[in-house]
Formats: sequence, structure tokens, C-alpha cells
Amino acid sequence: MKLHQLRALVAIADTGSIRNAARAAGLSPSAITKAIRELEDDLNLVLIVREASGVTLTVAGHTLLGHARLTVAQLTRARQEMERLSGQRYATLSVAVVSWVALTLLGDVVNLFQTRMPGVKLEFFEGLATITMPKLRDGTLELSIGRAATTYVDEFAHVPLFRTGYAVVSRAGHRLAGCRSLHELSDAEWILNRDSFIDEAVENNAFSEYHRLHQPRIHISHSSAIAIGLVATTDMLTLMPWPLAEQIMSKEDLSVLPIVDSIAESEVNLIYRRSAPLSQAAKCFIECLTSTIHASMDSDESRKRRLFHSVECLL
Repeated sequence: MKLHQLRALVAIADTGSIRNAARAAGLSPSAITKAIRELEDDLNLVLIVREASGVTLTVAGHTLLGHARLTVAQLTRARQEMERLSGQRYATLSVAVVSWVALTLLGDVVNLFQTRMPGVKLEFFEGLATITMPKLRDGTLELSIGRAATTYVDEFAHVPLFRTGYAVVSRAGHRLAGCRSLHELSDAEWILNRDSFIDEAVENNAFSEYHRLHQPRIHISHSSAIAIGLVATTDMLTLMPWPLAEQIMSKEDLSVLPIVDSIAESEVNLIYRRSAPLSQAAKCFIECLTSTIHASMDSDESRKRRLFHSVECLL
């Protein structure tokens, strides 16, 4: 297998056709076709199927694609590191961050990082596991600050950062706003992130018990902004980390229900691939993150004192 062949496979998967892949790669369609044909001959497997509507990958093609993405991303990162050291270009660091960390600590981390590595371009993603785990696996992301990925323990390193609980949140004036027990919410409709509690029914917490007993209608959002918007404008409820709830309640006209049940706790980790060396930019970002957390814990600023009243720091 050669790098240009793997790049051709990735381009076809991303664009859906040989012609589009050629345009994206700056090559001719015949060059893309030749690269894939040589790769198929080398592996003795069919990787793509040409159809009238475009190109689809076979099972073998999809299997190889994951490895191809990771290889291409890792080599691209290595080249960027070398070019940065030689002064030819800026490096890029891709990081995923959960919403409440983005709203409370990320600005200080970035300010510190930019003083140390001003030539690095930053790219951010929302830190939901459904978004971050595939991108960490294929090398698109280098770091993630998000919920611990219990199903990927061997593949990723996890550095515990925080532990926090969850609030039940509704729009202000919701008919259920005064409820004190989850069981009073038997007819409630919910909007949750997929990496929330409905995928963890085996856990022994109040929401899992509520879900098993009442089977409420639960909608799924892969964006915190969408979930917050729906809670603010509909009768849907959501589960929200306490730091996020405290940050946006007054701004979005939301209300925290006075639920006495212990719903669950969530652990926020710094996550990265075990098998891939971290870039200098990633190492610097981690140093800035830990420094900011320690400094914020001792800060006299009211917003930071409020934050560390709602989370347990695990560093």
C-alpha cells in the first residue's frame, strides 16, 4: 500500500465520485482510477463499486478507509510539524471541547497558548462523544476534552479533569418546573445528547431507573446549541451539566427543576490516542490547560469560584 493510493481512497469516500475526488486531490480522474486499481490488485480485494449515482465503498473498502484516514492524517501532522520547525508554515491543532468548559475556561487556555505558540492555527469541535470519538480514531482530532469514553479504554489515553453532576432543565414557566422527583416527570418529553444516560441503562442511577420504569419519549441532539434552543422554545426537558446550566440559565430564560433525586455524575477527561505521538502544539495546549485549571482554582474571580463550587477537580 502506498500513500497516494490511500489518499485516493479517502478522497473518493469524502467526495462520492472519482471525478470529484480527482478535483479535490488536484489530479486527473485517470490518476485516481489507476491508484485505486493498483491498490485493489495489491490487496486482491474490491474496494469500490462504481454506480450511476457515484461510487460506494465495499465492506473491505470501509474497513481500509479507517486505517487510510489515520495514516494520511498522521503523516500530514508529521509534515506540518517539520514545516513548522523549518519556518515554512503554521501548524494546525484540532481540539474538541465540551460546552461548559468552552464557556468557562477555554478562553484563558487559548490566551495562554497563543502567547507560547502564536504561529499555531486552532480548530475546535464540540466535545460530544458521537462527534469526537470517530475523529480521534481517524486522526482528524488530536485532543478531546469531554466525557470519558468507556468503550475505548485500550485505544485512548484518559486524563481525568473534572467530575460534575447534572441538572434537569426546562424553559422558564414550564408546567413541570416545580417537580421535585423524576417520577413526577413520567409524561415529560426530553431532548438529550446521544452520549447521555439512555446509552448507559446498566448504570445504577436515578435517571436510568426513571427511564426503565416510564420509558419517556427522548429525542436526540448532536449539538448542545440545538438542545438548548429546543428546551428554551418547547416543552422538552434536558439533562445539563451543572456548570453549563449556571452559565446559561439567565441568558436563555431557562429554569432548573428542584429534583432531589441523585441523577448521575459525569467525568470529563482529556482524551488522545495512545498509539500516536502528540505534536508539540498538543503538548503545549495540555500544559496551558492544566496551568489554567490550577490557576482558576485559586482565583478570586466570582465566576471561577462559582465554577469550582459546581465541579470536583480531579487533576
